[in-house]
Amino acid sequence: MVCLHLTVEDLSRIRFVGSLGPDLEGRFAALRYADARPDEFVEWRMKVRRRLRRASTPGAPGAGFPRRAPGAAPHADARRFSSAAIAPFWGRIRNYLELEREERGRAILSGGVDSVLNELHPSISWRAPLLQVDNEQEGRSADLLGEGLVIAPSLFAPAPMVLDTETGGQGAPVLVYNVPPTTDSAAGLWQQQEEDRTAALSELLGHTRANVLQSLRSPVSIGEISRRLDLSHPSVSKHLAVLRRSGLVAVERRDNRMLHRLTHLGEAVLGRQD
Repeated sequence: MVCLHLTVEDLSRIRFVGSLGPDLEGRFAALRYADARPDEFVEWRMKVRRRLRRASTPGAPGAGFPRRAPGAAPHADARRFSSAAIAPFWGRIRNYLELEREERGRAILSGGVDSVLNELHPSISWRAPLLQVDNEQEGRSADLLGEGLVIAPSLFAPAPMVLDTETGGQGAPVLVYNVPPTTDSAAGLWQQQEEDRTAALSELLGHTRANVLQSLRSPVSIGEISRRLDLSHPSVSKHLAVLRRSGLVAVERRDNRMLHRLTHLGEAVLGRQD
C-alpha cells in the first residue's frame, strides 16, 4: 500500500491528464498481454498476436520487460510490441481516456475533489490528509510537500499505482488508475481503423465493389478505374451503377469527361484518409 500525505497546497495543485502517452501505456499493455484470463482484452490479445506473427517478432513480446519500472527506457522488443499493441489502436484509446478525464472534471465541478478521489477506484481511498492506494507496490508513505499530484487514467494498467515524478514525466508524482473497458466499449476500441474498415467494407459490398469504391478517393473515369483494378469496362460500369443507386457515388462532367466521385455518404463510409 502507498500512502500519500496531501497538504491544502497539494490539493489545490491536483490536475487530471487524459493519458501518460503511448510509451507508458505500452508498458502497461505488456502486463495485460501476458495475462491470459478471459476478459475484455481477449480480442485485443488475438489481434496483437496476429500482428506480431506477421512482423516475425520472435517469442513472447516483452518477455522480462513488463515487470520493469513503467518509465524504464524502451528496448527493441518493447518498441516492436508497442507498434503491434498500441499504435493501431492509439486514436481510440486516447479518445476513451480523454472522455474519462472530462467526466472526472465535471465531477469535480459538481461534487468537489474529495468526492472524486474516493470514486476513482475501489482500491483508492481519501481521508484527509491521507490518500491511500491499496496495491502490490512496496509499502511506503510520502509527503508531496506542495508538488501537487497528477491523476491519469489508464486503459491497460492492471491496478492503481503511484509513479514518481521522473517516471511519470509530468513534473509531479502521478496517480494512475485503471479504467478497463466494458464489453460494449471494447468492441469499438479494438477496431484497427484502416485494416478493420477495409475488411468490413469488403464484407458489406463484396471485395471487388469495395475496391471500386476505394478507387474513388479522387474523381476518376471508368477507364482509369478499369486500368487500376484490372477490370473490364462493363464490370466497372455495373459496380458503379449499384454504388450510384446506393447514394455512395455521383457523376460529374469535366472537360468532356465523365468522372465518378464519392458523395458525402461515400466519404463517410470510407472514413477519413490520413
